Amino acid sequence: MNDMNLFLRDVLTGAKASRQRHLRQAALLQQAIDQHWGLANPHRWQAKHLRWFLEEHSVTLSPASRYRYWLTIVLIARRRHRLHEWQPHLHGPWQRPAG
Repeated sequence: MNDMNLFLRDVLTGAKASRQRHLRQAALLQQAIDQHWGLANPHRWQAKHLRWFLEEHSVTLSPASRYRYWLTIVLIARRRHRLHEWQPHLHGPWQRPAG
């Protein structure tokens, strides 16, 4: 699935700028996960793929940027109806914008 807009449309809320940021970040997540794991389809992602992104791929980003990616990942987990199941695996320093 290449269209993250279609994938996330049911869980995207808030200001237009926030929705657009989530879509941009989701597309970057998709690209990184596809390059590393060979999984472009977010329906096939597991918590380990998203945790890998947070732990490894986003390590050079600022705490605020990592936090915003974490928020996008929460939307993805919510869209997959896995937030409750995946939440323990997604804990980390990225949950605070100040690091």
